[in-house]
Amino acid sequence: MVLCTIDVRENVSLAALTTFDVGGPARYFVEISTETEAVSALSFAREKGLDHLVLGGGSNVLISDEGFPGLVILNRIKGITVVEEGGKILATVGGGEDWQDFTDLCVASAWQGVECLAGIPGTVGASPIQNVGAYGQEVSQVIVRVRCLETATGKAVTFDNEECAFRYRESIFNAREVGKYIVLSVTFNLIKGGAPDVKYRELERRLSGIRSSTLVEVRDAVIAIRAEKGVLVRTGYESFKSAGSFFKNPVVTGAQFKNITAIVAGNGSSTWAWPLPNGDVKISAAYLIQCSGFDRGYCKGTVGISPYHTLILINGDGASAREIVDFAGEVQQRVMDRFGVLLHPEPRFVGFSPCPTEMWNTFN
Repeated sequence: MVLCTIDVRENVSLAALTTFDVGGPARYFVEISTETEAVSALSFAREKGLDHLVLGGGSNVLISDEGFPGLVILNRIKGITVVEEGGKILATVGGGEDWQDFTDLCVASAWQGVECLAGIPGTVGASPIQNVGAYGQEVSQVIVRVRCLETATGKAVTFDNEECAFRYRESIFNAREVGKYIVLSVTFNLIKGGAPDVKYRELERRLSGIRSSTLVEVRDAVIAIRAEKGVLVRTGYESFKSAGSFFKNPVVTGAQFKNITAIVAGNGSSTWAWPLPNGDVKISAAYLIQCSGFDRGYCKGTVGISPYHTLILINGDGASAREIVDFAGEVQQRVMDRFGVLLHPEPRFVGFSPCPTEMWNTFN
C-alpha cells in the first residue's frame, strides 16, 4: 500500500479525548480516517522508534499525568456496508464509527443483536477489544470477523470470531496481543426483524409491564437505566467524568462464595451473585465495594464514588491520574482485606511506571 501524507502534531493534550478527562500530552499525535493513513501512521512510529497508542472514544482508558511519550493514533475510520442474506444482516462497520450511533441504526432498522449494548461510550473498533457487554448481551455473540492492521508490518489481517478468543471483557486484543493490531472494521451478524432477547433481571423488571417488548423499548430501557447510574455520556443527560465500571465482576469458587455469604449475612441484597454452570459464582464488584465501606457518593478529595453506583470511580473536580489510581488501589485493598477477593480493573493504564495492575496483583 502506498503511504500518504498525514498531519502529525506534537505535544497534544489527551485529557479531553478521554471520558475521565485526565492525562498528560502525547509526544506525537495523528488522527486517521482511512486504512492508508493508518499504515502511514505506523510507518512514522517505526521510523522514529516510537511506541504507539490507539484511541477511539477514550472511554476505557486512564492516561498518566505524564502523558504518552510515543505516537497516539486517533481512529476515525468511518463507513458502514450492509449485506442481507436471508433473514440475516451482515453489517461491516468502520472502527472509528461511534458505538451509540451504530446501535441506534440497528434499532431503527429492526436489526436485533446489540440493543442491550446501547449507551456504551466509545467506538465500534473498541467493542471487540474489550468484548463489551451489558444487560445480558456481549458483542462477541454477534461478531463475525474483525479486520485489523498488524502494527509491526502494516499488513491487513482478519480474525474470525473464534480467533478473537472472546471471554468475559476479554479478547486476544487486550490479552495475548495487546497493542499489536489496529481495528479497521468489524462485521456483525444481526437478525432482521428479530425479537429482543431480554435475560438480565434489572432489565426484565424495567420492562415487566410490557407484554412483548420491541427493540426500541429495550434500547430505551437500557438508556434509562444507564442514565439513572450517571454513566450515559450523551447530550442532555447527567454524567460524571469516569471510565464507567472501574472493576470487573469477579468470579469465585463455590467454597469462596460460601465464605463471602457468611461475611455479608444480613445485608439484605439478593441480586449480587450469579451462579455459573461449572459451580463457580460471578459476584457483583459493586456490592463487595459497598460492603467494604464505600457508599455511593463517597469522596476523598477530588476523587470519589458515583452517587448512583459504587462500581464507578469518578473524577470529581480536577483530579490527577495518580489520585485516581491511588483511590482505586485503596478500594481494591479494602475489598481484598475483607473478602479475600482481588478486583481486576477494566480500564487500560497508559504511561504509568510501574503499571498499577502490576502493583495491585501483589495485594494479599
